[in-house]
Amino acid sequence: MKKTLRTLMMGMMALLAGNALTSCSSDDEPQVAQQEGKTGYVEFTISRGADTRVDYTFNETTKGLDATWSVGDQVVVLYKNNTIIEVFDLVRGAGTATGVFAKADSQLAEESGKVIIQYAPGYVSGIAATDYILDLSTQEGTLDKLGNYDILSFEATLDNGKIGDAKFVAHMAILHFPKDLDLGVSATTADLVLGGGVNTIGGENEKGNITIKNVGLTGGKLNSDVYVSIPAFTSGMSPTTLKVGDTTFALPEISVPGKIYTFAQENLKALDTVPLTIEAFNTGTITIKNPLGLVISYKKNSGKMATSTAGNTDDIEIAVDNGDIVEFFGVNETYSDPLNDGCTNIICSAKFKLYGNIMSLISQDEYSEKTELTKDYTFASLFYDNKNLTDVSGLILPATTLTEWCYSSMFEGCTALTQTPDLNATELKKGCYSNMFEGCTALTTAPALPATTLAGICYESMFKGCTSLEIAPALLATKLAEWCYSSMFNGCTALKTAPALQATKLAEWCYESMLKGCTALTQAPDLNATELKVGCYSSMFNGCTALTTAPALPATALEFQCYDSMFEGCSKLTTAPILPATKLERDCYYYMFNGCSKLSAVTCLATDITASGCTTDWLEGVAATGTFTKASSMMSWETGASGIPSGWTIANY
Repeated sequence: MKKTLRTLMMGMMALLAGNALTSCSSDDEPQVAQQEGKTGYVEFTISRGADTRVDYTFNETTKGLDATWSVGDQVVVLYKNNTIIEVFDLVRGAGTATGVFAKADSQLAEESGKVIIQYAPGYVSGIAATDYILDLSTQEGTLDKLGNYDILSFEATLDNGKIGDAKFVAHMAILHFPKDLDLGVSATTADLVLGGGVNTIGGENEKGNITIKNVGLTGGKLNSDVYVSIPAFTSGMSPTTLKVGDTTFALPEISVPGKIYTFAQENLKALDTVPLTIEAFNTGTITIKNPLGLVISYKKNSGKMATSTAGNTDDIEIAVDNGDIVEFFGVNETYSDPLNDGCTNIICSAKFKLYGNIMSLISQDEYSEKTELTKDYTFASLFYDNKNLTDVSGLILPATTLTEWCYSSMFEGCTALTQTPDLNATELKKGCYSNMFEGCTALTTAPALPATTLAGICYESMFKGCTSLEIAPALLATKLAEWCYSSMFNGCTALKTAPALQATKLAEWCYESMLKGCTALTQAPDLNATELKVGCYSSMFNGCTALTTAPALPATALEFQCYDSMFEGCSKLTTAPILPATKLERDCYYYMFNGCSKLSAVTCLATDITASGCTTDWLEGVAATGTFTKASSMMSWETGASGIPSGWTIANY
């Protein structure tokens, strides 16, 4: 149902966003024919002629966007807030602009009210019509293939099983890269990768790229026209970047369906040469809180440069309307001093996206050449708590030399953020990404994290509270640093798969609370380290209520609080891993399986449990009956939550 709700949402977004609606002609209005002898049989006609697109015409030879129906076409009808979802098949009209769709035993036969009728060619269906997905990620770039990505919607009136008064909406626009467009690439072929927008319609995962592979080039110029079918949205959900080779360009906002956008040469601006830019989607105010009294300059719609006065800590306010573009500049080494005066904060009350090279705040004249940060806390909290920021995929963070806490809390609390910038640094500094996306509740996919050299607290709480995050990035480091992954995914309730953990050399508190509260996580990553550190796995899976199997714990030498509360509250866990250590350390198993209400099997080979707090309440709240397997020589276990649970059977290993 979730996917269908999203499908309906997409359709309604297009309707409400002011997309052109063209009524079908009286000849084309969908009608129902109740066929005699067929109980609940419903059929209706739908016309998909070129008259419904107002901004370009169809090539009737190539059928760039199909004006005719094809054998096998289906539409999905959604009714009563999706409590009725039915698939109708094309029964007549293949090869023509007017098709007849029908279904036997339809629940709509006696119903009345509003219905949404949707068509997407080649949709991917799961076990039910609710899995209605059109994947846009791989297109061929030719006009004759665009019909494979043509998404249509009707909002119609259902009256006693008859469907009429349909209004056609095209969801897609066309982005056109013309022949001889100079992309500045020396190769003879290249992939055109469009990023930062929607690559599926009707699917749960909106993040992704659209790729046109192996486009022909001569002297860096396109050999032929390239066309891409793009979702048209006014909410910043359309692709915003074009990547060719190592260069990323900005794309125009794609907001009008049924329109062709031709990408002109003058639009081809590499993002690293574009200054830090805010593009507004509606009316509001940009407010720059400037507690350090920095000199900050800006241009609105390429107008005259405005500059703040040095030492003036008053807020800078810039009124914006839909489509306004504001560019920012500065000559400051850092924008934050949280230990003294505070942090610069740029916030906008209008919905907006952010792109361009952030180094224009560091060096307004030479920013495209800057790849080094020099001061701690450089951009800490710069866009903190922007509820209207939707997309930063076009933001360039080019620094390969970072500083301590440089990006900490940069986007914390940006609850509408769905896209992230690339993070390309491979050598990190203390706290550099800590809390960077904390509380970004709309974020579904994290950026790649290529760093192999970590530093203390570098990823601490980076995605904490990102409740929509489904995919974790790969973590490549084999040597960890203190607190490096602490609370990194804490509270990511949609995360189903944890990243593989490559490291065999741990550090103090390295995984502390890393996956705490990940209630959708069903499988834990392998933990192969045999040499532990203080608190290394403390609360790592605390509250992972879907976890059914614990990873093996091969270490035989323990440390203070190494497994403290590690599986606390894992209410589906039935069997504990074998615990081979013979000598326990202070608080090492403290609360380890507390609240694991289905746990009924524990094997612990400890023979020295004299350390303070080593087993305090470690089996509180487990199953009433179970089997505890101990070392055969061990005779000093107590009975109860801090030892062997009462009611359990004792066995020797």
